[in-house]
This record gives sequence, structure tokens and C-alpha cells, in this order.
Amino acid sequence: MNKLLQDLRYGSRMLRKNPGFTIVALIALILGIASTTAIFSVVDGVLLHPLPYPDSERILSVSQTVRSTGVSMQDSSPANYLDWAAQNNVFSHMAASRGQQGNLTEGDRPERVRMTVTTASFFPLFGVNPILGRTLLPTDEKPGSANVVVLSHGLWERRFGSDRNVIGREIKLNGEPHTVIGVMPPNFSPDDYGELWLPSPWGVPANALRPAEDPRSSRSSNYLDVWARLKPGVSLEQARTEMNAIMLRLEKQYPNDEQGVGIALTPLHEEMVSGIRPVLLVLAAAVASLLLIGCANVANLQLARAAGRAKEISIRTALGASRWRLIRQMLTESVLLALLGGTPLLVALSPSEIHGFKEIGLNLKVLTFSFLASVLTGILFGLVPALAVSSASPSESLGEGERGSTSSRSRSRSILIVTEVALSLVLLIGAGLLMKSFSKLTSVDPGFVPERLLIFDVGPSFTDEARQTIFYQQILARVQSVPGVEHAAAVSRLPLSGGNSSRSFNLPGDNANYTSDIRVGTPEYFQTLGIPLLRGRTFTEHDTKNSALVAIVNDAFARATFPGQDPIGKYVVNFGPKDEKLEIVGVVGNVRHLALETAPRAELYQPLGQASWPRMFVAVRTLTPNPLTLVPAIQEAVWSVDKNVAPGTARSMETLIARSLLQRKFTMTLLTMFAGLAVTLAAIGLYGVMSYSVSQRTREIGIRMALGAQRAEVLKLIVKQGMTVTAIGVLLGIVASLGVTRLIANLLFGVSATDFATFLALSSVLLFVALLACWLPARRASGVDPMVALRAE
Repeated sequence: MNKLLQDLRYGSRMLRKNPGFTIVALIALILGIASTTAIFSVVDGVLLHPLPYPDSERILSVSQTVRSTGVSMQDSSPANYLDWAAQNNVFSHMAASRGQQGNLTEGDRPERVRMTVTTASFFPLFGVNPILGRTLLPTDEKPGSANVVVLSHGLWERRFGSDRNVIGREIKLNGEPHTVIGVMPPNFSPDDYGELWLPSPWGVPANALRPAEDPRSSRSSNYLDVWARLKPGVSLEQARTEMNAIMLRLEKQYPNDEQGVGIALTPLHEEMVSGIRPVLLVLAAAVASLLLIGCANVANLQLARAAGRAKEISIRTALGASRWRLIRQMLTESVLLALLGGTPLLVALSPSEIHGFKEIGLNLKVLTFSFLASVLTGILFGLVPALAVSSASPSESLGEGERGSTSSRSRSRSILIVTEVALSLVLLIGAGLLMKSFSKLTSVDPGFVPERLLIFDVGPSFTDEARQTIFYQQILARVQSVPGVEHAAAVSRLPLSGGNSSRSFNLPGDNANYTSDIRVGTPEYFQTLGIPLLRGRTFTEHDTKNSALVAIVNDAFARATFPGQDPIGKYVVNFGPKDEKLEIVGVVGNVRHLALETAPRAELYQPLGQASWPRMFVAVRTLTPNPLTLVPAIQEAVWSVDKNVAPGTARSMETLIARSLLQRKFTMTLLTMFAGLAVTLAAIGLYGVMSYSVSQRTREIGIRMALGAQRAEVLKLIVKQGMTVTAIGVLLGIVASLGVTRLIANLLFGVSATDFATFLALSSVLLFVALLACWLPARRASGVDPMVALRAE
């Protein structure tokens, strides 16, 4: 211990004695260690940290699939859920829910809240008790039971001031009184949606489009989120085997509804992180590369610094210090330096809007990782210099004849520079591909005009379809009258807002099953969004319940369903749960509804009045460049129709598009930053190596120039030395990139993972940066006076 403390004190003095070296090394290490620690904190919080539920590894997400392809349908039908719950022997609990939005009337202004209608088994499945009151019971699910509600902790704090006497209090949801029976603890949100939870009188959540209809026999409407908890001792494979057998039995029993329908069981944690896992793994690989580059850079600095300590080391060796003692001293200095650089900095850069970044930060595990990363980093960058310095011969060093050891250190520095350049190029190409991908994505035509477009959602408190139609018509009329509004319309599903709905149908005389996404809109919807009409007509105020049922389809629908034909005047039959017959009266342009990178899907539009929807999005085309300035006036227009209805948060369509690209932008920004830092570190490392090489060759350069060598020849000689090392690193980096960039192929849009132009351009950029790093010391060397150089040597 005394020797270790002695080494630490000596190492500390050496670092203070060389402030320039210490500062440069600390910058390189802080960038590498802090980035690595920050990304680890995210990986730990998102990928490694278990969900906050007892035995959370036994909780599964259950969904229907297309058996032939394994593609998930995401949602499940009520009848299937009830059969699964009744027939299985592998789950201790199963639960089903659906999300919706509603109006909470409490105080002067109503508030739009997110509600989850769920089965009573939801809470025992996740094993979390309320902090106040109770959760739902099976008796709350019986028809005629009193309306009850369980509050989330966030809503309880925000809306009810953390009042512990809230239990038994009556609140109004969608105009109906509900009694508060419980409050859940913080961060309880298994569906990442609900602010409060309600029971269904049917024992399974009803369809939001038909809330008064008993859903228990419905197999054609898939709208439920389903979860299950494995019984103790039951494996996931056992559960999958039994549930597949149940689905095969249901297929025989209900061939019209269950033909080809499979089932998927996915651990809940795996499902929740599936979207962010590839991004985090890419970033983790990037910061690991940055850390290695930082280590290589500091190792190069250590090797250069070792030349100045050759006599010191030789004297200590001559006085009896063993090689292990010298290595330990050098490693102690390196570890001390690394510990000083081990401060995490980048957690604040992660946007909270990206799912999974809400609960990250410093904890004991992250701090432990930071400490271990610092120690290992110190050993990693200190080992090569320590071995090189400790192997120097005392007689050579004392006699200033260390040419052989200098040559050995030169080879070590060249290898480190090659490594730095190769890793930098891999990061640079990865960032370049993401930047090119992002650029292509932002230039994609979404199928509508997002400028000057304001959007918000709204829904009445009643369920009568005729009243709902009148409500939306009144809302649009009042909004249209607001000064600065050009057009106003409503639609059931707005592009890029999340969520989707689809319906099955047939063609006359054709038994083949077709599927299309469904939208319900008002007559001015296409004009308001700027969706072009390609053929036929749009909806009019005459398309009502009393007229022939009509539909408008998009171009993708027309091409897929009626290839080579004009769809105007043709019919679709057996459409949706009511088996309707619809005449196609128009064809409109395609809209990228799910995401900008997702190809347009077949869409069928129905007019509001002939179809209904409980919650609609209102789109407002404004005359002013900033549509958000009209929000207060538009809110008053909504309240003038019904003071108990709260419009959802208003935002511009451009903001909605930006949010849809947030994760891609975050990944691109961080990887670009890491690549920039890597290139900078590599350039600094190359510059340092070349500067040191020039200082070691001062006498040689003086002799060459004294014998008649021209300045240009000396310049070429020095630059060639550095560019040879760089070229080897670039070649290795290209080879590595050809394999590594395939790992980010799923994050790219419109760009190949082996895009030749990107590889060529960024390799050229790195070569140019390296040329500058070599040219500066070469230029200085070529300007040395030969006589001065010879006297200095």
C-alpha cells in the first residue's frame, strides 16, 4: 500500500509538472470516458434494467399474427381474448385494455385526458398496489355497476393537488359522474398511455366506435392490447406451444374469422425496447470506438513523452528498479490520468420525448461502470508506453544512443495512428450514411402540404352518432369563422399522428378478402391538407345517411385493387363490421400516414355522417405563417359549442413531422458528433506523431539540406511518411466499414449501407484532414536552416 501511495504521489507530481500534456490527455479521455458512461447509463436504464413490476420477466405481450408470415396484427379481438383466458393453463393472469381520450370536467375548464378501459385483472397481473384506495374488482365489470375510476399518480398530483381525501370523490368523465376508488404509485404506466383506468361493463373493453354494443362475441374487430403473466414453473416455449394449439382449435371452430390467424407471445420488456435497441447498440459501438481512439491518442502522447523521460527511467533502472516496478509506476500515472477524465457529461443530450430516455441518470451501477471504465482505459492506453519505456537499456539511454528504442516507439506510434484513422473512418462513414438518409427522408413528399397547418384532436362527451356528426359540423363552422382561418376539416386518423385503423372487404363477384386502411373525413379535408384529387369528386354536404354510401380511395388502393382499371363507379362490398356496399366516387393522392419512411398504404375514406368516429382530428389551414397564434381563438370557438369539451394540445403539422423524425435525428446528431470528435482526435494524434518525428529527424534533415536537398523534397519526404500511415488506416477503415455499416442498414432510408459516393467522399475528407496534419510540421521542418539544425543536434 505504501508503494502504491508513493506511486500515486509521484504520478501526481509528474502530471502537474507537464500541464500541457495533462490538459490534452484529459480532453481526449473526458470525451471518450464521459461519452461511454453516458451511453451506458442509457443502455442500463433502457435495455438492462428490469421493468418495475414483480417478476417482470414473466409478463408477456400477446397479439394476433398472420400465421403464414408471422407479421403481428398488434391488436387482438375481444372474443379471442376471452377464449385465450378461459382455455389456457399456462398463465396466472390475462388482461386486456384499449386506450381512448376523454374530457375530464373539474373546475372552470375541461381537460383532455388519456384513459385506459381495462379488465380488472390488469392490476394483479402487473402486481402493483395502489398508494391510496383500491384497484378494479370483477364486480366493477358487471352491467349496471357504479362508474368508478383509478387515477394515475401524475394526474392525482396535477389535477387534484395530491389530495389524500380524493378517494370517494366524484368526478365527471365525458359528462358522466365517476367515483375515484384508487391512486396508483408514480411511474405505473404499463401501456405507456393511461392517465386513469376505467372498467368495462362487459368484462372486456368495448369497441370505441360502438361503446354500447356487447363486444364479447366480436372476432372481426381487433383493437385490444393483451398481456399475460406466466405461471411459476411454466416456460415461454411451453406457453407458445399451448397458445398455438388453442389458435388451431379456434380456427376449426370459427373458420370464417380465424383462418390463418396465429398468436405471438413476446416478453414485455423485449417489446418495449425493440424500437430503441438498434439505436442504442449503434451508439454504444460508436462511443466504444471513440474511447479507443482517445486511448490511442493518449498512448501516442505517452510514447512521445517517454523520449524525454528516457534518462530518468535509465537512472532508476541503474539504481536497481525492476522492470515491473517501472511498469507499475507508468500504469499508476495512466490510471490516475484516466480517473481524472472519468466524468459523465452527455446524459442531458438525450431527448425525453424518445421512449425509454425518461428514467436514466446516475446511479451506483453507472458510477461503478464509470470507475471501472476509467481504470481499464488507463491500463489500456498506458500499457504500450510502459512496456516500451521499461525496456530501454540504461547504457544506451545514459549515452544518448537510444536509436533502437526510438525506432521501436515509432513503430508503436504508427500502429496506433493506423488504428485511430481506421476507427475514425468507420464512424465518419456511419454518420455520413445517416446524414444522407436523414436528408433524403426530410425531402420526401408526405402527400400533403404541412405549412400553415394547425392540428388538434377533439371528441364529444356523448356517444350518439347523429349528435356527434352535428357536433363536429358545429365545431368546424365556428373554427372556420375565426379570423385568419382559410380552411377547416376533421378526419378520424391524421397522417403521422400515430395509430391506424383498417377494414376488410370484398369485390362484387369476388370472394377474395381485401384489406384497406380506413379514414372518416369531412368534405373539406382533402382541400385543407392539400391532398390532390386525381379523378372523380370529393365529398359534399349531400353525402349523408339518407344518400347512397360512397367512398374515396387513394391511388395505392386503386392500383392494388383495380389494376389497369378506372375505379370510379366501382363498388366494394361486405365492408367492415356492417357489411356495407360503397361506391367509389373519387381517387386522391397517396399520403404517407404511418411514417415518412413507410410507403403509402391502401386507404379508403368515408364521409362523416355516413360513418362515425368518437374522436376526430381537426386540421386548420391558416392565412398566417405561424398557425399557433390562432390557438386561443380556436379554443374559444370549441368551447362556444360545448364548454365541457377540451380540445387536445394544438401543434403545427411541421412540429408533428419533426417529432416523427426525432429518434433518427438524435441518432444522426450523436453519431455525427462522435465522428467529428474522432476525426479531430485522429488529426491531433497524427500531427503530434509527425511533429515528434520531425524533431527526432532534425539532424538528418539538416544533412539532407546541406547536401543540396530542396525544400519541396524535404516537404514531400515528411508528408509521404504521414500519408503512408494514413492511407493504410483509410484502407482498413473502408474494409471495416463495409461490414460494420450493414448493422445500421435498418436505420437508413433511400441509401445503401455500402453507398459508394459516401465512402469515397468521406475517405477523401479524412485524407485531406490528415494531409493538413502532416503538412504543418513538414512545412516547419522544410524551413529549418541546415547549420542551425546541425548545431542543435
